[in-house]
Amino acid sequence: MNRKLTIVLVVMALIPIGLLSWMGFAGFQSEKDRTREQIHFLGTQRLELVRDDISRIFIELETELDQVVNFTENNIDEIRKTTRNHTIITQMFIVDQEGMEYPSSIIPISNLEEAFLLRIKETDISFNFLQKSNTEESGGSISRGWHTWFMGDGINFIYWNKIKTSEEEEVIHGVELNRAAVLSRIINSLPNTSEENSSIQISLLNINNSIQYQWGSYSLTNNNLPDAILSLEYPLNSWHLEYFMDPAAMIPDSNKLLLPISILTLLLIIIMLSIYLYRESTREMREASQKVSFVNQVSHELKTPLTNIRMYAELLETKLKTSDLKARKHLGIIISESARLSRLINNVLSYAKDKKNGSRFNPVLSIPDETIKRTLDSFSYSLKTKGIKLHTDLRASSPVLIDVDIMEQILSNLVSNVEKYASDGKWIKVESSIKDDRILLTVSDRGSGVPEDLKEKIFEPFFRVSNKLTDGVSGTGIGLSLVRTLAETHGGNVVFFSNNKADSNVGAIFQVRLKTTLGEI
Repeated sequence: MNRKLTIVLVVMALIPIGLLSWMGFAGFQSEKDRTREQIHFLGTQRLELVRDDISRIFIELETELDQVVNFTENNIDEIRKTTRNHTIITQMFIVDQEGMEYPSSIIPISNLEEAFLLRIKETDISFNFLQKSNTEESGGSISRGWHTWFMGDGINFIYWNKIKTSEEEEVIHGVELNRAAVLSRIINSLPNTSEENSSIQISLLNINNSIQYQWGSYSLTNNNLPDAILSLEYPLNSWHLEYFMDPAAMIPDSNKLLLPISILTLLLIIIMLSIYLYRESTREMREASQKVSFVNQVSHELKTPLTNIRMYAELLETKLKTSDLKARKHLGIIISESARLSRLINNVLSYAKDKKNGSRFNPVLSIPDETIKRTLDSFSYSLKTKGIKLHTDLRASSPVLIDVDIMEQILSNLVSNVEKYASDGKWIKVESSIKDDRILLTVSDRGSGVPEDLKEKIFEPFFRVSNKLTDGVSGTGIGLSLVRTLAETHGGNVVFFSNNKADSNVGAIFQVRLKTTLGEI
């Protein structure tokens, strides 16, 4: 099969395959982005619900603790009893404008109260500080709130409430909460860790990004990034939630294979069409090759009997009486037509040989003018019949190294071209000369010439100028193509000149340059 055709078929297959692959990849990426956005949206919604549940825990704690700290009489014994009765409370305290009123080093305190005073050295528990920090947090003046600080390996909680004593003084009653008890309440409000949901995982992380609690059974890898992140509300605003979801859970099982199956189906169709086109092209090329081989075989078979016909016709012409003009005329037609048929067969064989193996160059020492005269003699009858006057200017009479068959076939095609397409000019001139290592062969006519835009096309195989001169003219359309090919085989070229001016005596000029030895022109 023709290599170019194979490449074209491969490209025809690869281009749509490449486009489909790109479209599939782009579609996959687009679907992946949409899925990621949808997961982020769903994850954020889910985390907001979790955050609301945690915020509700602190609202409930505020309601519960307001009942504890809302007292007007500072009875130390009652305060200590209340602390012991509430597991969530670690220590109660009272702060007035002057500082810590209870527990204070100015009164006897227990070990637990002393430990509390040591702990709060890490933070500022003063009347003005609590007021100011909660005002900044809420954006306005408030009478109660939360205060957090970090100590050791976790967060510490203080809840306070500003009240008026019986002496109409403003003081702050507050409690330090048991960190473990608060975290336990938060965790109890969240789903169970054994929740049967293999497609998600939600984690609660502290300020150090340490996981405090998580649920959902979706298995994470080291490369997993959270699909949604949401910070908690005050007082746990330093903690946050992370949401992970398996993207495959967003795609229905029926759609997971739809895109790859569709792309694979289209690829298979393209591949099958490519194979079909390849086989059909191969078959057509094989049939064309068989036809060419058949034409070659027939041409070879015709060549031998045609040579015999021509030889006996020429022999018979020499024996006819000069007075028998009618018989000589008929015999001349036979000789002329057999010569024309021989040229046609030679052209077909030469063209087929060039396409298959390339033309061969067989130079011998010969006189170019003798080959030219012998070739022109074969056209004498046909030119005379059409009223075309032959003029020659032959100046290549020195022996040189040339391929006689190539030179004869080039001249035969050029003269035949004039005979077919420029017979209205009734004139043809053949010139020859030797210059340096070149043989110059020029054939001129006085026909109508060739349009300027077709000067190169006339050398293409099977191309014929379609105008009134060529209508009804028989021919294969390979003559001038062979002239160029044979000239290049002989190390030369052919140049064409056309004159379409009405007042010009020259219609077309073909100048062939042949090297006497192979080499560059």
